[in-house]
Amino acid sequence: MKSLWTLVLLVLLASCNDELKEQQVAFDNLKQQSMEAHDVIMPKMGDLMDLSNQLSKKMDSTNTDLVMDKKGELQKAHDDMMTWMRDYSEKFPYDYKLPKDVNAVNKQLDVLKEEHEEIEELKVRTLRVIDEAQAMLK
Repeated sequence: MKSLWTLVLLVLLASCNDELKEQQVAFDNLKQQSMEAHDVIMPKMGDLMDLSNQLSKKMDSTNTDLVMDKKGELQKAHDDMMTWMRDYSEKFPYDYKLPKDVNAVNKQLDVLKEEHEEIEELKVRTLRVIDEAQAMLK
């Protein structure tokens, strides 16, 4: 009977360890995807301000509202990226190590999912506003 309980305990420990490894892999993959989205946006940060300056030069009495709205969107994309990077680095510093507890990893994975969704939305919005601003300059 004692060996049966030992076997049951070993099976439970092994299954918890497998779940922890799966969650750690999921975390690492999502973190990689988040950094890939970041890496798409980051080189475009200078473009946001350049486009805003170019739009200012194209502004006249017929397009003031349109240009100002687009300049605001460009600035918002820039500011949102700066905010995302600050928030992300506070939640997941460069030397961040995942906890060894399944529940704690799951909580961190939930936080990372929110950060990932935010950077993906920001990527789409940033690329869109750049395309729109470039079209206005043609």
